[in-house]
Amino acid sequence: MTTRIALVGLGGPTAATYLECLGQMPEVLPAAVVEPQCRPGTDQGSWLQAVATFPHHRDLLERFPADGMVICDSGGCRKGTAVDCIRAGKAILCESPIAEALLEAREIWAISQAHEVLFGVCFPIRSSKACSRIRKRILEGRLGNPLTVRVRRPEGGGAASSSGDPCGDGGGPWIHPGTALVDSLRWLLSGEFTLVTLMGSGDKAGDGSGWLRLEMNQGSVAIMEASLMDPPGAVRIAGAVWLEICGPRGRVELELFTGADSDGSAPYSDSPAETPIGRMLANFVEAVRGRTRIAAGGTDGLRAMEVVQAARRAWRYRTAVVL
Repeated sequence: MTTRIALVGLGGPTAATYLECLGQMPEVLPAAVVEPQCRPGTDQGSWLQAVATFPHHRDLLERFPADGMVICDSGGCRKGTAVDCIRAGKAILCESPIAEALLEAREIWAISQAHEVLFGVCFPIRSSKACSRIRKRILEGRLGNPLTVRVRRPEGGGAASSSGDPCGDGGGPWIHPGTALVDSLRWLLSGEFTLVTLMGSGDKAGDGSGWLRLEMNQGSVAIMEASLMDPPGAVRIAGAVWLEICGPRGRVELELFTGADSDGSAPYSDSPAETPIGRMLANFVEAVRGRTRIAAGGTDGLRAMEVVQAARRAWRYRTAVVL
Protein backbone atom coordinates (compact mmCIF):
# COMPACT_ATOMS: atom_id res chain seq x y z
CA MET A 1 0.00 0.00 0.00
CA THR A 2 1.43 3.35 -1.06
CA THR A 3 1.29 6.14 1.50
CA ARG A 4 1.33 9.67 0.10
CA ILE A 5 3.23 12.18 2.23
CA ALA A 6 3.50 15.86 1.26
CA LEU A 7 6.05 18.32 2.60
CA VAL A 8 5.05 21.96 3.04
CA GLY A 9 7.88 24.44 3.53
CA LEU A 10 10.51 23.35 1.03
CA GLY A 11 13.35 25.84 1.15
CA GLY A 12 13.41 25.79 4.95
CA PRO A 13 16.55 24.64 6.73
CA THR A 14 15.39 21.08 7.50
CA ALA A 15 13.25 20.39 4.44
CA ALA A 16 15.96 18.80 2.28
CA THR A 17 16.67 16.21 4.99
CA TYR A 18 12.97 15.43 5.37
CA LEU A 19 12.49 15.08 1.63
CA GLU A 20 15.55 12.84 1.24
CA CYS A 21 14.35 10.52 4.01
CA LEU A 22 10.82 10.32 2.63
CA GLY A 23 12.15 9.62 -0.86
CA GLN A 24 14.04 6.56 0.38
CA MET A 25 11.17 4.99 2.32
CA PRO A 26 9.50 1.96 0.73
CA GLU A 27 5.92 2.45 -0.43
CA VAL A 28 5.98 6.18 0.30
CA LEU A 29 5.14 8.63 -2.49
CA PRO A 30 6.37 12.12 -1.55
CA ALA A 31 5.26 15.49 -2.88
CA ALA A 32 6.29 19.03 -1.97
CA VAL A 33 5.08 22.62 -1.95
CA VAL A 34 7.61 25.00 -3.48
CA GLU A 35 6.30 28.52 -3.13
CA PRO A 36 7.50 31.01 -5.78
CA GLN A 37 9.48 33.15 -3.32
CA CYS A 38 11.50 30.19 -2.04
CA ARG A 39 14.83 29.22 -3.54
CA PRO A 40 15.54 25.55 -2.83
CA GLY A 41 19.18 24.74 -2.19
CA THR A 42 21.27 22.39 -4.30
CA ASP A 43 20.44 19.32 -2.23
CA GLN A 44 16.75 20.11 -2.29
CA GLY A 45 16.84 20.70 -6.04
CA SER A 46 18.21 17.23 -6.69
CA TRP A 47 15.41 15.61 -4.71
CA LEU A 48 12.77 17.78 -6.37
CA GLN A 49 13.42 16.07 -9.69
CA ALA A 50 11.81 12.90 -8.39
CA VAL A 51 8.68 14.32 -6.70
CA ALA A 52 5.54 16.17 -7.68
CA THR A 53 5.68 19.86 -6.73
CA PHE A 54 3.00 22.48 -6.22
CA PRO A 55 3.14 26.28 -5.79
CA HIS A 56 0.85 26.42 -2.74
CA HIS A 57 -0.46 24.01 -0.13
CA ARG A 58 -4.08 24.61 -1.24
CA ASP A 59 -3.12 23.65 -4.77
CA LEU A 60 -1.55 20.48 -3.41
CA LEU A 61 -4.63 19.66 -1.34
CA GLU A 62 -6.80 19.90 -4.47
CA ARG A 63 -4.56 17.87 -6.77
CA PHE A 64 -2.57 15.42 -4.62
CA PRO A 65 -4.40 12.83 -2.45
CA ALA A 66 -2.01 13.13 0.49
CA ASP A 67 -2.43 10.85 3.48
CA GLY A 68 -0.16 12.95 5.67
CA MET A 69 1.48 16.39 5.68
CA VAL A 70 4.87 17.34 7.08
CA ILE A 71 4.68 21.07 7.87
CA CYS A 72 7.97 22.92 8.20
CA ASP A 73 7.18 26.32 6.68
CA SER A 74 8.00 29.53 8.55
CA GLY A 75 6.17 30.17 11.80
CA GLY A 76 4.43 33.30 10.52
CA CYS A 77 2.25 31.34 8.09
CA ARG A 78 2.13 28.09 10.04
CA LYS A 79 -1.38 28.48 11.45
CA GLY A 80 -3.10 29.01 8.09
CA THR A 81 -1.27 26.08 6.53
CA ALA A 82 -1.93 23.72 9.43
CA VAL A 83 -5.63 24.62 9.72
CA ASP A 84 -6.25 24.14 5.98
CA CYS A 85 -4.58 20.72 6.07
CA ILE A 86 -6.42 19.67 9.23
CA ARG A 87 -9.79 20.68 7.80
CA ALA A 88 -8.95 18.64 4.72
CA GLY A 89 -8.63 15.62 7.03
CA LYS A 90 -4.88 15.16 6.62
CA ALA A 91 -2.62 13.70 9.28
CA ILE A 92 -0.06 16.28 10.42
CA LEU A 93 3.57 16.16 11.49
CA CYS A 94 4.43 19.72 12.48
CA GLU A 95 7.89 21.11 13.09
CA SER A 96 8.40 22.57 16.56
CA PRO A 97 7.42 25.08 17.79
CA ILE A 98 3.92 24.48 16.47
CA ALA A 99 3.42 28.23 15.92
CA GLU A 100 5.17 31.49 16.76
CA ALA A 101 2.73 32.21 19.60
CA LEU A 102 1.49 29.78 22.24
CA LEU A 103 -2.12 30.94 21.75
CA GLU A 104 -1.95 30.07 18.05
CA ALA A 105 -0.42 26.70 18.85
CA ARG A 106 -3.29 25.94 21.23
CA GLU A 107 -5.80 26.91 18.53
CA ILE A 108 -4.15 24.60 15.99
CA TRP A 109 -4.18 21.71 18.46
CA ALA A 110 -7.84 22.34 19.37
CA ILE A 111 -8.86 22.34 15.70
CA SER A 112 -6.96 19.08 15.11
CA GLN A 113 -8.81 17.48 18.03
CA ALA A 114 -12.17 18.75 16.76
CA HIS A 115 -11.49 17.18 13.35
CA GLU A 116 -10.05 14.01 14.94
CA VAL A 117 -6.90 14.00 12.81
CA LEU A 118 -3.53 12.58 13.77
CA PHE A 119 -1.27 15.41 14.94
CA GLY A 120 2.42 14.82 15.64
CA VAL A 121 5.27 17.17 16.46
CA CYS A 122 8.84 16.91 15.16
CA PHE A 123 11.04 15.91 18.09
CA PRO A 124 13.67 13.61 16.51
CA ILE A 125 15.60 13.24 19.79
CA ARG A 126 12.90 10.74 20.83
CA SER A 127 14.09 8.57 17.92
CA SER A 128 17.80 8.79 18.77
CA LYS A 129 19.31 5.40 19.67
CA ALA A 130 21.84 6.98 22.03
CA CYS A 131 19.13 8.96 23.82
CA SER A 132 16.98 5.84 24.07
CA ARG A 133 19.85 3.98 25.75
CA ILE A 134 20.24 6.77 28.31
CA ARG A 135 16.50 6.88 28.94
CA LYS A 136 16.43 3.13 29.57
CA ARG A 137 19.22 3.43 32.14
CA ILE A 138 17.32 6.20 33.91
CA LEU A 139 14.02 4.28 33.90
CA GLU A 140 15.77 1.22 35.30
CA GLY A 141 17.02 3.32 38.21
CA ARG A 142 20.69 2.72 37.42
CA LEU A 143 21.55 6.36 38.16
CA GLY A 144 19.29 6.62 41.19
CA ASN A 145 17.01 9.50 42.06
CA PRO A 146 16.69 12.43 42.18
CA LEU A 147 18.68 13.49 39.12
CA THR A 148 20.47 16.74 38.37
CA VAL A 149 21.03 17.70 34.73
CA ARG A 150 23.49 20.38 33.72
CA VAL A 151 23.15 21.57 30.14
CA ARG A 152 26.40 22.92 28.79
CA ARG A 153 28.27 23.75 25.62
CA PRO A 154 31.94 22.94 25.10
CA GLU A 155 34.54 25.65 25.50
CA GLY A 156 34.64 27.81 22.40
CA GLY A 157 31.42 26.32 21.03
CA GLY A 158 27.72 26.84 21.25
CA ALA A 159 27.34 30.14 19.43
CA ALA A 160 23.97 30.39 17.77
CA SER A 161 23.19 32.15 14.52
CA SER A 162 19.65 32.91 13.41
CA SER A 163 18.17 31.77 10.14
CA GLY A 164 16.99 35.08 8.75
CA ASP A 165 15.92 33.64 5.40
CA PRO A 166 13.30 30.92 5.82
CA CYS A 167 13.57 30.10 2.12
CA GLY A 168 17.38 29.89 1.97
CA ASP A 169 19.18 26.57 1.81
CA GLY A 170 20.35 26.95 5.42
CA GLY A 171 22.83 24.22 6.15
CA GLY A 172 22.56 22.25 9.34
CA PRO A 173 22.27 21.33 11.99
CA TRP A 174 19.34 23.72 12.48
CA ILE A 175 17.02 23.41 15.47
CA HIS A 176 14.70 25.32 17.75
CA PRO A 177 16.85 24.71 20.82
CA GLY A 178 14.38 25.71 23.53
CA THR A 179 11.48 23.44 22.62
CA ALA A 180 13.80 20.62 21.49
CA LEU A 181 15.72 20.75 24.76
CA VAL A 182 12.60 20.90 26.94
CA ASP A 183 10.96 17.96 25.21
CA SER A 184 14.17 15.94 25.34
CA LEU A 185 14.41 16.43 29.10
CA ARG A 186 10.72 15.64 29.65
CA TRP A 187 11.15 12.42 27.67
CA LEU A 188 14.53 11.36 29.06
CA LEU A 189 13.57 11.96 32.69
CA SER A 190 9.86 11.00 32.43
CA GLY A 191 8.76 14.10 34.30
CA GLU A 192 7.05 17.46 33.98
CA PHE A 193 8.56 20.85 34.72
CA THR A 194 6.87 22.62 37.62
CA LEU A 195 9.04 25.63 38.56
CA VAL A 196 11.57 27.93 36.87
CA THR A 197 13.90 30.12 38.96
CA LEU A 198 17.07 32.14 38.38
CA MET A 199 20.65 31.27 39.20
CA GLY A 200 23.08 34.19 39.13
CA SER A 201 22.45 37.42 37.28
CA GLY A 202 23.29 38.95 33.94
CA ASP A 203 24.28 42.49 33.13
CA LYS A 204 20.70 43.59 32.68
CA ALA A 205 17.22 42.12 32.72
CA GLY A 206 16.50 39.90 29.74
CA ASP A 207 20.04 40.03 28.30
CA GLY A 208 20.19 36.22 28.13
CA SER A 209 23.39 35.77 30.13
CA GLY A 210 23.27 33.61 33.23
CA TRP A 211 21.55 30.43 34.26
CA LEU A 212 18.08 29.04 34.89
CA ARG A 213 17.03 26.29 37.29
CA LEU A 214 14.08 24.17 36.16
CA GLU A 215 12.51 21.79 38.68
CA MET A 216 10.46 18.72 37.79
CA ASN A 217 7.63 16.93 39.55
CA GLN A 218 9.67 13.80 40.30
CA GLY A 219 12.47 15.75 42.01
CA SER A 220 14.88 16.18 39.09
CA VAL A 221 16.50 19.57 38.46
CA ALA A 222 17.87 20.93 35.16
CA ILE A 223 20.33 23.82 35.08
CA MET A 224 20.97 25.62 31.79
CA GLU A 225 22.00 28.86 30.17
CA ALA A 226 19.12 31.27 29.75
CA SER A 227 20.21 31.94 26.16
CA LEU A 228 19.19 28.40 25.16
CA MET A 229 15.57 29.41 25.74
CA ASP A 230 15.71 32.75 23.97
CA PRO A 231 16.92 32.55 20.33
CA PRO A 232 14.10 33.51 17.92
CA GLY A 233 13.16 30.99 15.26
CA ALA A 234 15.44 28.30 13.93
CA VAL A 235 19.10 28.63 14.81
CA ARG A 236 22.25 26.75 14.00
CA ILE A 237 24.22 25.66 17.03
CA ALA A 238 27.93 26.02 16.28
CA GLY A 239 29.05 23.33 18.71
CA ALA A 240 27.45 20.53 20.64
CA VAL A 241 24.99 20.78 23.50
CA TRP A 242 25.91 18.30 26.24
CA LEU A 243 23.76 16.96 29.03
CA GLU A 244 25.55 15.87 32.19
CA ILE A 245 23.02 13.73 34.10
CA CYS A 246 24.02 12.94 37.68
CA GLY A 247 22.32 10.79 40.28
CA PRO A 248 23.30 9.21 43.60
CA ARG A 249 24.37 6.00 41.83
CA GLY A 250 26.18 7.34 38.79
CA ARG A 251 26.39 9.84 35.95
CA VAL A 252 26.21 9.91 32.15
CA GLU A 253 26.95 12.46 29.48
CA LEU A 254 25.04 12.88 26.25
CA GLU A 255 25.72 15.13 23.26
CA LEU A 256 22.07 15.88 22.70
CA PHE A 257 21.55 17.17 19.18
CA THR A 258 23.95 14.78 17.46
CA GLY A 259 23.01 11.79 19.60
CA ALA A 260 26.55 10.78 20.60
CA ASP A 261 27.18 9.61 24.13
CA SER A 262 30.26 9.86 26.30
CA ASP A 263 31.84 6.66 25.03
CA GLY A 264 32.23 8.24 21.61
CA SER A 265 30.04 5.75 19.79
CA ALA A 266 28.99 6.79 16.30
CA PRO A 267 25.32 7.87 16.49
CA TYR A 268 24.36 7.51 12.83
CA SER A 269 24.84 5.10 9.95
CA ASP A 270 25.33 6.20 6.36
CA SER A 271 21.64 5.69 5.61
CA PRO A 272 19.32 8.70 6.12
CA ALA A 273 16.62 6.28 7.26
CA GLU A 274 18.76 5.32 10.26
CA THR A 275 19.15 8.87 11.57
CA PRO A 276 16.82 10.19 14.29
CA ILE A 277 15.02 12.30 11.67
CA GLY A 278 14.60 9.27 9.42
CA ARG A 279 13.20 7.18 12.24
CA MET A 280 10.91 10.04 13.31
CA LEU A 281 9.46 10.26 9.80
CA ALA A 282 9.13 6.46 9.62
CA ASN A 283 7.15 6.59 12.87
CA PHE A 284 4.84 9.20 11.34
CA VAL A 285 4.27 7.08 8.23
CA GLU A 286 3.47 4.02 10.35
CA ALA A 287 1.13 6.11 12.52
CA VAL A 288 -0.66 7.35 9.39
CA ARG A 289 -1.07 3.71 8.37
CA GLY A 290 -2.57 2.98 11.79
CA ARG A 291 0.21 0.59 12.82
CA THR A 292 1.70 2.53 15.73
CA ARG A 293 1.28 5.59 17.95
CA ILE A 294 2.91 8.88 17.10
CA ALA A 295 6.16 9.40 19.02
CA ALA A 296 5.36 12.97 20.10
CA GLY A 297 1.88 14.48 19.93
CA GLY A 298 0.32 17.89 20.12
CA THR A 299 0.29 17.94 23.91
CA ASP A 300 4.06 17.37 23.90
CA GLY A 301 4.54 20.28 21.52
CA LEU A 302 2.35 22.57 23.60
CA ARG A 303 4.03 21.61 26.86
CA ALA A 304 7.46 22.35 25.41
CA MET A 305 6.28 25.79 24.32
CA GLU A 306 4.75 26.47 27.75
CA VAL A 307 8.00 25.67 29.55
CA VAL A 308 10.05 27.80 27.17
CA GLN A 309 7.65 30.70 27.66
CA ALA A 310 7.87 30.31 31.44
CA ALA A 311 11.68 30.27 31.27
CA ARG A 312 11.75 33.43 29.18
CA ARG A 313 9.35 35.14 31.59
CA ALA A 314 11.41 34.09 34.59
CA TRP A 315 14.55 35.55 33.07
CA ARG A 316 12.99 38.70 31.65
CA TYR A 317 11.24 39.69 34.88
CA ARG A 318 13.74 38.18 37.34
CA THR A 319 11.08 36.10 39.08
CA ALA A 320 10.11 32.53 39.78
CA VAL A 321 7.46 31.07 37.48
CA VAL A 322 5.23 28.17 38.50
CA LEU A 323 4.02 25.82 35.77
